[in-house]
Amino acid sequence: MIRRHWLNFLIALAAFGLLGSSSALAQSRRYPIRAYVVPTFTRTSAQQGSSMGFGIPESLSGTIQMVIVDQNLVVVDGPNGVPYDLVVTPKTVIMVGSRRGTIESLAGMIGKPVSVGFVPQRKGNYATRIEVS
Repeated sequence: MIRRHWLNFLIALAAFGLLGSSSALAQSRRYPIRAYVVPTFTRTSAQQGSSMGFGIPESLSGTIQMVIVDQNLVVVDGPNGVPYDLVVTPKTVIMVGSRRGTIESLAGMIGKPVSVGFVPQRKGNYATRIEVS
């Protein structure tokens, strides 16, 4: 009697084992394991020449909305009325017409059209050039 119970138990265990392995085998055929490739990013020659950091240089056209001289900050009203805060550094080239300008000269030009080149960074948008027409 005891042997019969063990025999039934072993048969049931073997049946569950076959059932479990066949479903695992079927799943591996349906969904094969794929190796994922992590993309690597390289900088173009235009980006490598940027001395402002790792951001990609961008440009925009708009109007000067505000100039805060003591914070070296110029706010430009860009496309669709979106304001851009731009940090002016000693490396920023400011052109007013055909001559060089300063951030103080921009303070009197609120509402004038402007073209700006900048590099977005974690600490803000750093202006590389500001051209007032």
